[in-house]
Amino acid sequence: MSILMSYAADLLLVTASLGAAAYCMVLSRRLTRLGSFDKGIGNAIAILSAQVDEMKAALDEAKAGSDGAGQHLNDLVRQAQDISAELEMMIAACHDFAETAIQVQNNTSEGPGGHDTEKRADDALAEIGVPLTADASTMPGDEGNTGHATSGDAVPVFGSRRNASPQDVDGDAVPMFRHRSGTGA
Repeated sequence: MSILMSYAADLLLVTASLGAAAYCMVLSRRLTRLGSFDKGIGNAIAILSAQVDEMKAALDEAKAGSDGAGQHLNDLVRQAQDISAELEMMIAACHDFAETAIQVQNNTSEGPGGHDTEKRADDALAEIGVPLTADASTMPGDEGNTGHATSGDAVPVFGSRRNASPQDVDGDAVPMFRHRSGTGA
């Protein structure tokens, strides 16, 4: 029985040795594949390096685009602030014009429709900067005067955008708002 036990122990030892040899061979093959440049970790490192370079290029493009968009937005905000300042001045002028119109109307309704009332109306209009023409002293309601300005004696109150033609002298369309083109012009 001791010989049988000896053979069994030797057989188990040989089997364990063969199993360890097979495991070492499989492990060796895996390590060589992992270390090879085209299939293993070298390939993975090369792919990751290329992806990092592509991501850097995409990030640079995105940063340049966002900087350009930010500058464009800053320009638009500056233009909007300029236009809002102009609009505030126009609104203030409208209030002044309305007060002057009420004052002229009150002066007209107080006295008889004589020369003195027309003189005060002319003075009030001159005070706000409206130039007088030969027939500017006529009041709405006089014969032949409807109170609306005709094309011959139109006086723009806030500039010439309302009465201007939509094209300039060269025939090009005039933009309603000032804006900058992308070419820097």
